[in-house]
Amino acid sequence: MKVTDETAKAWRNVSPGLRNLIGKNIEQLLSYSLSKIKEANFEMLLNDARKEAAENGLTEEILNQLLNEEN
Repeated sequence: MKVTDETAKAWRNVSPGLRNLIGKNIEQLLSYSLSKIKEANFEMLLNDARKEAAENGLTEEILNQLLNEEN
């Protein structure tokens, strides 16, 4: 990742304790962002599956009938 010269200079002057704290905050933000991306991708996959199922005639009523036949 590239940062501005000003940010790089400021980072060099930060204490080790503050660097550690900032690193933890960045890690949490990155982890949260990646989990949201995964959720969004999963939702897109589900929406595509729903759309394809509907286009192929699979309605909620038919799905319920099929699920009840399995029991």
